[in-house]
Parts: sequence; C-alpha cells; structure tokens
Amino acid sequence: MVKKRYAFMSEVPEELRAKLGRYFSNVGGRTFTITGLPPELTGGSLARYSRAPTGIQLTLINEFLDSHGEPSQEKGTELMDRVLNAFGDDSVGELEGVHVGIEEISQLATKGIEDRRIGGSPIEQSTRYVRYDQKDEQGRWRYLRPREIMESGAGKTFESANDRAFQVYSEGIRRLTEHFKGEFPRSSQKLAVNRGGQMVQVGEAELEGEKERAAFNMAYNFTVRCAALDVGRCVLPSSTLTHIGVYGNGRFFTNLITYLKSSEIPEENARGAELEEELKKTIPTFIKRNRQNPAVAERNVRMRGLARELFSGITPTADKVTLVPRASYFDETVALSLFPYTNLSLQQITEQVSAFDEPRKLSLLDAYIGKRESRRDRSGRSLEAGYPLTFDLVGGFAEFRDLERHRMLTQQRQMLTPDLGFILPPEMGVIGLESEVKEVVDMMASLNGDLRRAGLEVSAQYATLFNHRLRFMLGMNLREFQHLSELRTIPQGHFSYRSMAMEMADKVKRAYSWTARAIEHINYTDPGNKIARSTEQSKIAGRNLAAGIDAGSDLV
Repeated sequence: MVKKRYAFMSEVPEELRAKLGRYFSNVGGRTFTITGLPPELTGGSLARYSRAPTGIQLTLINEFLDSHGEPSQEKGTELMDRVLNAFGDDSVGELEGVHVGIEEISQLATKGIEDRRIGGSPIEQSTRYVRYDQKDEQGRWRYLRPREIMESGAGKTFESANDRAFQVYSEGIRRLTEHFKGEFPRSSQKLAVNRGGQMVQVGEAELEGEKERAAFNMAYNFTVRCAALDVGRCVLPSSTLTHIGVYGNGRFFTNLITYLKSSEIPEENARGAELEEELKKTIPTFIKRNRQNPAVAERNVRMRGLARELFSGITPTADKVTLVPRASYFDETVALSLFPYTNLSLQQITEQVSAFDEPRKLSLLDAYIGKRESRRDRSGRSLEAGYPLTFDLVGGFAEFRDLERHRMLTQQRQMLTPDLGFILPPEMGVIGLESEVKEVVDMMASLNGDLRRAGLEVSAQYATLFNHRLRFMLGMNLREFQHLSELRTIPQGHFSYRSMAMEMADKVKRAYSWTARAIEHINYTDPGNKIARSTEQSKIAGRNLAAGIDAGSDLV
C-alpha cells in the first residue's frame, strides 16, 4: 500500500496528530519546539526545509514516519548522508547538536578544544571555585603523565616537579584560607536580606533565624575560599586534570575531531579518537568528514623553523598590554602568520617583517598556507589579520583561560613556556611560601628546558604553571571590544583580567578618543578586587535565600 502524503495539517488523522505531540510543542502551530526525535532525525527533518514544500510537521509525517506513525531514524540518516556528505551542504551539519563530557583531561588540552570557536559552547571545571588538592584512587595527585614524556627518560623528573607543585598548592590553600579570614573578617561581611519588602545589607549581628545565618556563613566561606583559590592556583601545572562539558553541532564536532587527530600532542590525538567513537553512537553521519590532516603538523614544524632562523638573538618584550600600531595589510598578515611560532611580541615581528622585500614576504606566506588539496583545507587564523584593534597581551595562563572565551574575535597564542617569567602573587610571601613557590618555578623551568632539548618542544608545555606568563593576541572591531571591555571589568570578575581589560580600554581611548562614547560602561571600581569578592557573594547568597535555594553543594 502506498503511504498517503498530506498537503495540509487539516488532512492529518487525529491519531497521527496525537503522535506528533510527542515531538512538537504546538502541533499545527506556526511556532514550536522540537524534542524527543531519534538522533539525526531532527537534523534530517530540518534539512528538508530547503527542498520540501511543506512545513516540518507535515514533512515528518510524509517522509520520516513509518506506516505505524513511528519515526524512522534510518530515513533521517539516509537524508543526512545524501545532503551533507554527497552534496557537500556544510550548513546542514549545524542542524543537529549533542552534549558531551570530556573528563580527566589536562588543562593544556582543554584550550585546544575551546579554540574551536564556532558552533560549540564549552564549560569547564573552575580552578577559582574547585579545590584541586584531592588525590585520585591510587593516592596520586591529579595531573596527566603524558606517555611521550614518561617514556623519554624524564618521567621521574616530571613526576617530582608536578608532585612538588601540588604539595605547595595544597599547603598554600590551607595557609591562604587563614590569611584571607584576616583580610576579610566576618565583621565586614554583609548579607542582602528582605526587611519589610526592601532588600538591605545586614551584618552578622543583625541576622534573623537559622536560614539567614546559614546563608551568611555560606557567603563568607565562599568569599574566603575563592580568594584563597584565586591566589593558590598560581602553582598548578598545565598538566592538571580537569573536566569539560561541550554542547556543539555536527560541523563543530567534525572540525574539533579533525583538529584533535591532527594535533602534535598525543593526548589530543587519543581524545579525538575517543570523541569520534562516542559521537558515532549519536550523530555518525554528521561527523563522517573528520580526518587526520598531516599538513597541520608539517606547517607547524616548518613555521617554527623559519621563526628560529628569522628572529634568533632578539630579546622579547613583555609589556602586559600593547595596542599594536597598524601596518600594511600584507605585513600584518605575514607577521601574524609567524606569531604563534616565536616568543616575540607581535609589534616586534611586524617591525622585522616590514623590512623584508616582497619575495621574502610571499615565501613566508606560502610556507604558512602550504599546499591545500581542496577548499576544505582552510588556512589558519593568521589570515584573519587586519582588524582595527589588535592587542598583544602578556599575562598568566590563568588570565588567558578567561579571555580566551571571547571566541568570536581573532585570537592566537604562543606556546606555554617559562621564557616570559612567572607572576609571583605577593600573598605567597605573606604566608611564608615564597621560597617554596620559587623552588617549583625553578624545577619546572629546568624540566621544560630538558624536554625542549630532547625534541619534545610541543609536549614541554606540560612543564609550565598557571602563573607562567603567556603571550597571546586578540584582534577585534570596536563592537567586540565594547562587549569584552565592559564584561571583563565587572567587579565580580577576576582581578588579573579586570586590570588587563582596564588597561586595554585606556590604550584604545588614548589612541582613538572618540571610542570613549562606545565603551562608557567600563567599571573601574575596586581594581585590586579587595571589596568585590565579599560584595558579590553577599548578593548571590541573598538571592539564594530569597528563592529558598540551598547552595551548600557549591562548597563541597
């Protein structure tokens, strides 16, 4: 029997309409949500918008339900295979999304995942809120022991340096907690509570009832804890294991797996294979196009060699914030192509490049682009050069981890090394751990050098700490800078990136005075972040109290 096709919803039998209600929030309506369809069938149905004369509800009935009115995942997969992989309609790859968890992954590798900027939304375990001084089931500190390092002859040295880093971190958290109890005495803590229909700030002596006292204690303990973790994480290694969650569409995951498979870091290769295996269980058709691309590693090796030849003997500058002067579009592009492969500032590189003749610049650009087999072999992000606002920034790895979240702008970073020095928080001296921190810094610098000399230049990034300085660049237009500068200066933000964003804004306004009217909501209050911690926790605890929310699990 030939299956009946329907041109109008009014023709659909009531029993079929009832079944549609499992998948559409407003059967027969013009606006609705779609839920509960098997993997790949949602994307397949949506893909038919471009070619089917009917809306998606009728399309599902006509093309994707079997004779019993049940959805057929096979039909959705068949369509996706035809449209996405045979026709090459890349945009269709964005019509299906998946949530994934990637756990026990190093801090270094999370950055590679979060660099894939379009189509994915990541969130990771925070070193500002979570203590990392708990050991695993084997009684070991939670850091990655990369196979290539452990088998290189430097394994014992690597473990000694990382173990010592975690020992100092653990002791630091304990001492810093006591230190900040003095910096933020309970007498200074306030809680936002409702008094006669008005939200007011009250101190400990003015609390009423057990719920208010519990909320006050939670706000105070969280304030102290966050302050301690903010400072103590300075000695966490980039090998520290963490967890990351990602929601992404098919095109995002295709690009991510391709990146991971093509990486020079074995950990990322392994995680790429694992991710592919799991996504094959849910959206196999959407990720078919992923592939290992040897040209990526070849380009990186080639460009690192050229950078060494061109810039040997030049001492890198280490200014915290530089608004890079504009150069010719050609020079900016070539300079940015070299930026990730050296430790020089973007301005230093641009000055060198501007002195090269055109054939030499073209050869450098050709080396960066390499041989592209097809349009899908897209060049790296250096070809995004030419923004009106380009910053060269030097800050701790911890600061970069926050500013990297602005994925819509152009960003590139150099490799993690000890070359630009370590930011020693003064509080570590106050609590009597300055010499221990310096011991860890020296151990990591020595280990990093040994690994680089052994030919493990890329994996040597694991032998760095959160407060080792890292150079990165951000390129953007004024609208994106409006978003970044006003968001990253709010008082509840981390003091290190707040001060960096304030300085960025000052330099933009000095260079282009007219921009001040577009960034009028930059918050310059409390630059040292001495007040904001307790104020913010007071507000959060007050809101939780008013809503009857128990946030005790946040302090586990």
